[in-house]
Amino acid sequence: MEYINYKNFGKCAKLSKGGKTMLVTVDVGPRIIFYGYDNGENIFYEDIDDNINRDSDYIKKNLKGKGIWHIYGGHRIWKSPEYEDSYYPDNSPVKVLELSNGTSFVSDTEITTGLQKVMNIYMDDDGNATIDHIFINNGNCPTPKIALWTLSVMDKGAKAEIPLSTKDTGLLANRNLVLWSYTDLNDKRLDIQNDKITLSQRTDTDKAVKIGTYVEKQAKVYIKDMVFTKDFDRKEGDYADFCCNVECYTNKHMLEIESLSNLQSLEIGQSLIHSEHWTLTKVSHNKQ
Repeated sequence: MEYINYKNFGKCAKLSKGGKTMLVTVDVGPRIIFYGYDNGENIFYEDIDDNINRDSDYIKKNLKGKGIWHIYGGHRIWKSPEYEDSYYPDNSPVKVLELSNGTSFVSDTEITTGLQKVMNIYMDDDGNATIDHIFINNGNCPTPKIALWTLSVMDKGAKAEIPLSTKDTGLLANRNLVLWSYTDLNDKRLDIQNDKITLSQRTDTDKAVKIGTYVEKQAKVYIKDMVFTKDFDRKEGDYADFCCNVECYTNKHMLEIESLSNLQSLEIGQSLIHSEHWTLTKVSHNKQ
């Protein structure tokens, strides 16, 4: 690990292994703001122009002096179900701790939720990664039922592929499709087939679209002659948003591929962990 200054994101920790590079913000976040091959392109969206941000009466009332929420881009931790307190302005520096085989990035405790966010990153010899996402309840009471929600914000031109179950379950249902109020099923970026959902990012429309489901296999994103595979924990229990462990959202700026843990209430001092396993490989356009 070494520290560098990266664009307008300030100080970042640079992690390199197996011909791949990861940059993690230190002045704000945490965000994995860059992931790609050494000296190659970033698969993640970088919100250099601050196109995506959010202010609200909730932030003004409860978080005076913390600034507004900025997406920044990259990969982040959030809290589900999505309420105003999910948009906590993580604009403060993070603590960096070196682990025996990885690096830990630790945020301040959130004033409104009592949650502390931790991202432990481990890269293998091929430069692929395991990320342990952790909530710690540092508040003064148990939390309501919440889930760890991990969002990878992919750059323009991304195409997500989410598998659907093909199991023969007889008289019982074998898959679910979850839609948001702004989702148009006739949207040309969205393609629902018997065995998968594909959602493509395009810059020629202002409309957003989002879809969710429960999957038993990893999701993939094709971007810039690379394929990003995102596998994750699938534990028994209840899931948010009508039983989703994967959600996908896109607008004219980016595409988000998101995974969720099961819902749990955390006692004081208790932790919740949700792990993702990433692989990145090169692929030609004709294989997409």
